[in-house]
Amino acid sequence: MTCRGTIGRCSSFAFVAVLFALVVSAPKFASAIFHVEKANVVVRLPTAVAGAYAMAIANFGSPIYGATLSGKLVYPPDDQDACYPYNAPFPRSPGQGASVVVLDRGFCAFTKKALHAQNAGADAVIIVDNVDEPLVTMDASADDQSVGEAANITVPVGLVTKATGDIFEPILTAGTTILVTLNWTDVLPHPDSRVEWELWTNSGDNCGAKCDAQKGFIKDFKETAVTLEKNGYTQFTPHYVTWLCPPEAIDEPFCVQQCINNGRYCCPDPDSDFAAGFSGADVVTENLRTLCVFREANATASPWKWWDYVTQFEDACTMANGRFNDLECAESVLVALSLDVDAIRACVGDVTADVVNDVLENEQEMQLDDGRRGDINILPTVVINDRQYRGKLTREAVLRTLCSGFAESTRPELCDQGFEDKCLEDNEGSLTCARDATGNGMTGCQVTAETPFFACVCPAGAKLVGEKCEVTNGCVAAIFDTPACACDRCVCTDSGLGKIDCHEEPPSACVSDAEHPGGCWRIGKHSACVDQIDQKKQTGIAGGDPATVQASSCKCPAGFVGDGLTCVDVDECQTSCKGEHMRCANTFGSFTCTCDSGFGKMDDASSSDGMTCLHGGSGGGFGIGTVFVAVLASCAVLGGGGYLIYRVRLRSYMNQEIKAIMSQYMPLEDGENNGDGHFAAPNGHEDSDGDEESNRL
Repeated sequence: MTCRGTIGRCSSFAFVAVLFALVVSAPKFASAIFHVEKANVVVRLPTAVAGAYAMAIANFGSPIYGATLSGKLVYPPDDQDACYPYNAPFPRSPGQGASVVVLDRGFCAFTKKALHAQNAGADAVIIVDNVDEPLVTMDASADDQSVGEAANITVPVGLVTKATGDIFEPILTAGTTILVTLNWTDVLPHPDSRVEWELWTNSGDNCGAKCDAQKGFIKDFKETAVTLEKNGYTQFTPHYVTWLCPPEAIDEPFCVQQCINNGRYCCPDPDSDFAAGFSGADVVTENLRTLCVFREANATASPWKWWDYVTQFEDACTMANGRFNDLECAESVLVALSLDVDAIRACVGDVTADVVNDVLENEQEMQLDDGRRGDINILPTVVINDRQYRGKLTREAVLRTLCSGFAESTRPELCDQGFEDKCLEDNEGSLTCARDATGNGMTGCQVTAETPFFACVCPAGAKLVGEKCEVTNGCVAAIFDTPACACDRCVCTDSGLGKIDCHEEPPSACVSDAEHPGGCWRIGKHSACVDQIDQKKQTGIAGGDPATVQASSCKCPAGFVGDGLTCVDVDECQTSCKGEHMRCANTFGSFTCTCDSGFGKMDDASSSDGMTCLHGGSGGGFGIGTVFVAVLASCAVLGGGGYLIYRVRLRSYMNQEIKAIMSQYMPLEDGENNGDGHFAAPNGHEDSDGDEESNRL
């Protein structure tokens, strides 16, 4: 688990721990202040404890900035730490509003607790600290499992002190109702008609799920940000975090490979390999260039060009295609945007020289607390009206928070109309574009930041040629006739103008021996990891960017339920093998269905179990073996032309009902008698590991 606010107790990214270890050693970074953003838990009943209690807003989930949420506190009768999925949803009380679930800190990650509570019906989650300390900010750990959990948390999450929990929990345990209102209305100051906001980020694109989320946000939010900026509603400033190498380590590979300007400005190596790949120095250099782009764009009254540069650079100059540190690639983007290349070169300067760079020097100073905001030490971080934003890094969540920062009656129209995705299936944009009223083939839908908040575009895999959309994707043919694009894990991207790029994806994380392959649940041979190489290939063929598809996803395999991060065995015997004279045995991830003693199995497509149990004992019934012998005998007689004898003998063995069964299930050779009158069911998998049964979750 990860928290912020008590230095030394817990940490987030591994590189942030290194950052502090180094930065704190430098005189100008002698103190660090982490600002804990707070909302209020206002207790309405019982009156004996009524009042406002501070709650630290988590750095994941979806706080409702500028709004309130009223409901009832729910304290689970057991598993109050929520480290395992709940078997049933939390009970709801009519007329008492939302379910605000109270959980105890400890034993597992904050994100796991919140996700389990959300999946059980929580509308908000409050975690009670188990240490008597000031409020801290909960954060998601950097491992793939925690990142995956955080990405799926959509409810507000907060932390209250142990002292507050000591008030709430005894009352709840005694069965007394506590009605509360969670209040985020005063979290952000909203002094005027313009919101000032910052995005602290990093240009590196090879840090896993965190980088993917950051890049996705910048692309999704670009049009909205540009609209707000051009109309004077916001003032945006990008920032980049760097750290300072201690003087005694300047000549060490640790600093040489991760720093520029003789150790003054450093970033972590993106692949933690100083001898290969891209270096931290490459990342710092691109951070600096991007800051210079903003400075130049701002000087020419077009600060929104920063968004154009970043998104185009991320498309053209990636670590995946080997051009991240290619100066020619970066400057081709500058030229395309009509930015002054010479001015930006002068701003970057000589990164190998032992000199101070004014731009990065200012960035390091800006990282420190200004008395209101707190230090910047989480990436990415959004700051709005001098307050650090906590919550999901998505277009809707950040826009909603920006809108809460406007003074009353000064909110732009975008704040009232910009939340609904018009391109979702059956929404206005999707339906309008699908009709293709102009006949130009623009049946694809793209969300925009201006009314009507969507635009019709060429669908994936097609481009506008003249006035009509035409399929122009070179990958469609390359995956068959170009060896470099045709291997099992080769992915092709159509770069336009007749150019295609192919690369081979790394081996699937799902086939590794890791305890949690791809960050997903696993026990023995059962794994929730799903390799997404096919989706990457299909995205490239369709004209999209395969890099936007994660290498793997988490989905519980057949026989299990859960979110893919945690999976629980399904007891199929609750719903299957319910026919007469059937016996069911649940196994780990599967089940077996057999017949009672004295009964034999026949395949039966009309049965929900795919089988029927027929009596085969000595009490005058009709057995499968008898039917089998009768069929063979009948076939032999027919072969000799004795059709009349066949009819007489067959009537002596079966009545009209069995004849109907015979006509449906001939031949019966697939049935395999196990020697005791039982026949194995085709849907009862026998490949479960018996030793795993004791490990069932």
